Amino acid sequence: MIGLLMSLAILTFLFWIGYKITGVLLRALIWLFIELPIALIMWCFALICCCTLILIPVGIKIFSAGFRVLIPI
Repeated sequence: MIGLLMSLAILTFLFWIGYKITGVLLRALIWLFIELPIALIMWCFALICCCTLILIPVGIKIFSAGFRVLIPI
């Protein structure tokens, strides 16, 4: 009986570790394949806006929005 309880405890611990590792890997993949390209596109558009005199404030706002996509505050 004690052996069964110990094996269930170890199995539960292994499933918990697997759950945490899966979540971390999924979050890293979402950041790498979704958030990073979106931020890069925003930064390119902001750079284009900053090249014109009238749209410099818009470009600065888009740069800050791109940083917020990568590093949420």
